Amino acid sequence: MIQPRSAVTEAVLLVSQAAALAGGLAPLFPGLARVDTVAAALDRLRGGGAAAGDTVLLLDAPTVAAVEALARLEPAPAVVVLLPDGLGHDVAGFIAAGAQDALPSGDGNALCSAVSAARRRQMRENRLRTALAEAQRDRAEAATLLDAAGAAVAAALDPMMALTAAALESPLLPRQQDRLLAVQAAGAALRTTMAALRPVGPGAEAVESLTLAALTADAKAMSIEGGAEEEFTGDAVGLRGLLTLLAVEAGASLSLSLRPAGDAAELTLRRRGSARLRPLVLAAVQPLVRRLGGHLPTDGPDGAAGEWLTLRIPVRAVLRPAALSVLLVEDNPIGRLVAAGFFKALGHTVTTAEDGAQGLAAATDRRFDLIVMDVQMPVMDGHEAARAIRALPGAAGRVPIVALTAGTDAGDDARCRAAGMDDCLHKPLTMDRLRTVLERLFPGRVQAGG
Repeated sequence: MIQPRSAVTEAVLLVSQAAALAGGLAPLFPGLARVDTVAAALDRLRGGGAAAGDTVLLLDAPTVAAVEALARLEPAPAVVVLLPDGLGHDVAGFIAAGAQDALPSGDGNALCSAVSAARRRQMRENRLRTALAEAQRDRAEAATLLDAAGAAVAAALDPMMALTAAALESPLLPRQQDRLLAVQAAGAALRTTMAALRPVGPGAEAVESLTLAALTADAKAMSIEGGAEEEFTGDAVGLRGLLTLLAVEAGASLSLSLRPAGDAAELTLRRRGSARLRPLVLAAVQPLVRRLGGHLPTDGPDGAAGEWLTLRIPVRAVLRPAALSVLLVEDNPIGRLVAAGFFKALGHTVTTAEDGAQGLAAATDRRFDLIVMDVQMPVMDGHEAARAIRALPGAAGRVPIVALTAGTDAGDDARCRAAGMDDCLHKPLTMDRLRTVLERLFPGRVQAGG
């Protein structure tokens, strides 16, 4: 039986099919409203606009999925889960899904206090979400400028890095090699700095290729149970933030494992720490866990092994495609070095030719996956060489050909296609342009191993 001591005047919405429960709660919450289903509650809250953020929702017969659906609303209501008496429940799962509290409905005084506290916490969280969204909108112009600056730096940096890599493949004096390695290191540092300067807003992903060994390289009290060198892609900023929060308690330990299954994978994090701090840890990591699409297993902590908190985060395994065999036909030696360096950086193999006649001879002699053909060359230009290659019998005449052209208008592209070329790369060649064309011609094979 509910024993009230005081009434709460905030807007309270009960989700329950039990009319008797609503009658028992009415003295505690004047103006209490009731709906039968979570779907009805969602419809009502969506129609309430900003006022939905002031509502406290009492969820009877709760499920984790229902809590997650309510927590995704903008603004989100404060969700208090009503637990039936005498039954065990995954309280941690409800909190991790977005509930502000979970408790039995029979203690009126505790329920009133919980509703008031939940409302205050949720309103603070909603105000913070609004402030973050406004800050992100204000940063949009700065982000655009940084993106443009990053593109300009990349356009200048990529050829320099390709030429440096090509030079390092040549016979060098030790002093020359040291200087080129220093240039290469400085270029890599500049690229990393430009990537780090790009703003990452709330909920945005900074997807990177990672391994557990790299993710935990500088961390303490973390161990890897399996898959240390397996490569995967995921929200690197979110994952690093989650690890930081899980390891912040002195004496806490964290173990990680990765289980690939085809192109999907699951990252499992197990944290061991103080039992009394477990609810606080859950509340702290809850937003990041939702952002990463993760969940807590329903079986709860492993009591026999100590106070464990287990999180599972879906990521994507990296399946390296086979390298492409590329014939690069370019008469300019610098341009040839730069383009070959780009392909090698992506893990592909490159054979070079210095004019159209050499390119035709190479294409006749062996089979390539791709031919990149400069248009303006001595002896035989790119258009003539492409037409000759298309006249070759069998598979040799069907290999994809991409024009490498200084032309910029539609007429230049049309003449290349009329000669039998499949696509066009416009000079100056950049890594981004190359990636775009390769993705069109060879989906999923842009980046090879290496």
